[in-house]
Amino acid sequence: MIEAVGASSGEIYGAVLALSRSIAGRTDLDALLTGVAESLGRVVSFDHLGLILHDPTENVMRGHILNAPGNPAIASLRMPVDEDPAGWVWQNQEPLIILRLDSETRWPQFVVRARREFGINTLILVPLTAGESRLGAFGFSSVTPLDPSPAEIAFLERVASEFAVAVEAFLAKQTVVRERDRLRTVFDISNALVSKLVPDELFSAISDQLSRVIRHDYALLTLCNEKTGNQDPYALHSTCSQLFEEFKVPFDPEDTPAGEVLATGKPVVAYDSDMDRYPSPVFRRFVTLGCKSICSVPLISRERALGTLALVRTTDDPWPAADVQFLAQVACQIAIAVENSLTYGELAEMKERLATEKLYLEDEIRLDHNIGNMVGEGPAFQSVLKSVQIVAPTDSTVLILGETGTGKELVARAIHELSSRKKGSFIKVNCAAIPSSLLESELFGHEKGSFTGAFAQKIGRFELAHQGTLFLDEIGEMPLELQPKLLRAIQDQEFERVGGNRTIRTDVRFVAATNRDLKAMVDEARFRADLYYRLHVFPLHVPPLRERRDDIPLLTRYFVQKYAHRLGRNIDTIPTSALEALTRYDWPGNIRELQNLIERSVILTGGSTLHVAMPELMEKSSPASLHSRVSRTSHHAERERIIKALEEAKGQVGGPTGAAARLGLKRTTLQSRMRKYGIARQYR
Repeated sequence: MIEAVGASSGEIYGAVLALSRSIAGRTDLDALLTGVAESLGRVVSFDHLGLILHDPTENVMRGHILNAPGNPAIASLRMPVDEDPAGWVWQNQEPLIILRLDSETRWPQFVVRARREFGINTLILVPLTAGESRLGAFGFSSVTPLDPSPAEIAFLERVASEFAVAVEAFLAKQTVVRERDRLRTVFDISNALVSKLVPDELFSAISDQLSRVIRHDYALLTLCNEKTGNQDPYALHSTCSQLFEEFKVPFDPEDTPAGEVLATGKPVVAYDSDMDRYPSPVFRRFVTLGCKSICSVPLISRERALGTLALVRTTDDPWPAADVQFLAQVACQIAIAVENSLTYGELAEMKERLATEKLYLEDEIRLDHNIGNMVGEGPAFQSVLKSVQIVAPTDSTVLILGETGTGKELVARAIHELSSRKKGSFIKVNCAAIPSSLLESELFGHEKGSFTGAFAQKIGRFELAHQGTLFLDEIGEMPLELQPKLLRAIQDQEFERVGGNRTIRTDVRFVAATNRDLKAMVDEARFRADLYYRLHVFPLHVPPLRERRDDIPLLTRYFVQKYAHRLGRNIDTIPTSALEALTRYDWPGNIRELQNLIERSVILTGGSTLHVAMPELMEKSSPASLHSRVSRTSHHAERERIIKALEEAKGQVGGPTGAAARLGLKRTTLQSRMRKYGIARQYR
């Protein structure tokens, strides 16, 4: 393997002295090996020079092979101790001479690789030992058969003893530098953990710090989704320019390195050759993207696994055990920071949610909605009420149909109040009142910077309605381009904010309302058929007021009491003729028109008797004025009306269904008139 080239003893020892000088000040193993080659090239002929060190963290032999001077390419080898002849030298601390490598049978894998990659025929290795430190082996190789003499072996051992001192010093310095860098990295990561709470900023800072001590191309942090069982990407950072979009979507951890990490609670290193071990399509796709290896460690906080931290390489460089152990230690810190970040995010969202709900509820109070105050007793009203009672507990989607002003929102609120979600929020979105360009943001929310003017993150109405009811009023006015996203939200109970890539899951009950003919709109391609059928689970028709004439006196009395109380008026009488006129009117604006009329009438009424402020209604009911008609009404006719109302109320005078309410009178007023007309006391 080695061949002395006519060198004298002085030249040989001069070479040893030159060796000591040439390796002084070298800062890495390759430089050390090059210095040895330069010194020995004058007295020794060789084809390859080898430095093979034992790596105690993985119990393998790591070889650094240098071609002869003039061709200084350096190659690296990594083999288990038992499969490498250098491992035998390290273990036994004896020289090893292999004259013909093709006849060697003890280390077949090494022989095949050495002959294929280097063409080696003869190999001589000697122990590389400094004092009591057994570092590895050192030797020469040749492509032609050689038979070294004992003197040449002794010379090689002398060179190895000198070289071992330099290698030991280098390794010691490397260890100190590595520990210093890692301590600095831990310190910098700790600073990042306490100074950053936004996930993307936090993780990019962590990945940058890790890249200084552990080389990687991608860093991926995933969190366990308890509802789906998937791993949701929490943050992704790339040290190179390219980002794989595939890393940004949730995945099933079964038969993947992440799944093994979560199952065992221990780090896992996987290479592209491990597809049989991890048959998941996720891992196969990972390999086809050009990724060669991955090191995944668990994120454990408070004795539970939050997810995984993975470093990905596009090269097949090995993962030293020391790096894996260091990454696992850092992951413990990161797990605490991630948990804090999640808590911070939840608190921030909760704070924004509460603030938004407060404003929303204040608006609702100002609008003076009467939740659950549905007034009526006629057959049409009872039919609606029965349908509400049937569907409310089911959590099914309800589509409320009816003309404008019929009280569709009150029906929706009644469905919410009678359901198991009544402790949750009732959130209303009027699809016709919000510009189409803003409706998506209003429904689903948006991320900071997602569009011009998005200066902060906003929570949408879908999130506000979590575990409650979302009422989509005027659903027929929703733009076509937004309907597919709404359909997905209704079907899958999940969506993404505008400008976001994180899927948000909600638990929402949907109630929609419209005064449009949605079926006709579907036929005209102005409304999506799939969304129509998804909403049309339980259609509920609210009749117009003209089909509920029996309820008009009750509604009139209710609105009179409401607005009289608000305005501080004392109105205790509604003329019978006024009630008759109100009952005969067709009410194209339905209950909303009646409500507005009564409010205006209460404002204009100066005494205790309601003056209906709608001359055209009075003119339609009679050519004479309302007051003259009241004066011409005979006592007999009024007496008959009171008796009829009492019979319909089954003798009940007071209460919401009593005769007084039917006649639009107070209970005391009706009792006074009963005494006046001598109506039997059993009706009282």
